[in-house]
Amino acid sequence: MKFTNKNVFEASKHTIEPEVCLKERQKNMPPIILDIRSQDDYKASHLVGAYSFPAEYLKDNLTQIPPYAQVILCGDNDNEQTLSLVKLLVDNGFSDVSCVNGGNEKLLAALDASADEVILDSLPKTEWPEKIESVLNEKVRPKLAADGGGLSVLKIEEDKVFINYEGACQGCASAATGTLNFIRNTLSTTLNHEIEVISA
Repeated sequence: MKFTNKNVFEASKHTIEPEVCLKERQKNMPPIILDIRSQDDYKASHLVGAYSFPAEYLKDNLTQIPPYAQVILCGDNDNEQTLSLVKLLVDNGFSDVSCVNGGNEKLLAALDASADEVILDSLPKTEWPEKIESVLNEKVRPKLAADGGGLSVLKIEEDKVFINYEGACQGCASAATGTLNFIRNTLSTTLNHEIEVISA
């Protein structure tokens, strides 16, 4: 009988291709994507929806990351360095951790090449309201309706969306925080553009 050491870290099981990362973030419960490059590199270019979490900061602040969430690390093209941080998370009890093969550069290249991704900046601004409304209808309003709520759009000014809550969402304390963040994050990641959502 052959015994295997379950504590051995297998890098191949924790590495995903950029295209897989893009599909994962479209799930109902999207992963937490942490960009472990420097803040300057992050500001220069990053995947919309990814959080800046530099490698040196991550090592001392593991408690800020939900241990049972799906976590994807995105670094530069040095997979070895990124995988060392994946191993650190795994060794500290994180159950679903991976990193993007090729890092941020390959991830953004896959985004540009994808036929399934909408990149709002590549469209005429006259089409932006239609795209925003489409995401609201497909991904946001059904979620709110499931809890007896809804929203109406008062106006859209380029990447600013002014909304009014309806039904159970009206007067709800979470509407000012959690729900608003959900709407903003859903619009931003689906359209690959930072969208500002303002509740009237």
